[in-house]
Amino acid sequence: MATFPSESELVAALDHHDRLLSQCADGHLGFWDFCAAYDNFYWAYALDGHESDPTGQAVLDKFAARIAPHQELANTVLAHVCSDTNAAKGSYGKAGRFGPEEAMVRLKLVAAGLPRGEA
Repeated sequence: MATFPSESELVAALDHHDRLLSQCADGHLGFWDFCAAYDNFYWAYALDGHESDPTGQAVLDKFAARIAPHQELANTVLAHVCSDTNAAKGSYGKAGRFGPEEAMVRLKLVAAGLPRGEA
């Protein structure tokens, strides 16, 4: 989905992905199961606005605080995580990659910053 036809659709998507993030951080959803369910939300939904028309961009701007944790997760965790096998290889570490254990530490920090009860 590139653009959102309504605010309610964006809010519903954010609510769902916030819950997934919280469930993973709380240990109710394993990291790789989270990744499968989360499905690169920030990029898949083009929350950076690169595919939005002016109306869609206005909606994204209105919900920027709700989107921010998902941008942080995409850029600081999901873009760098790799399998345990690859994380053990020195070349991956030198390239800034890390395994799921470190990804969980970072994911929990992002989840702790989720806006609570805001729209």
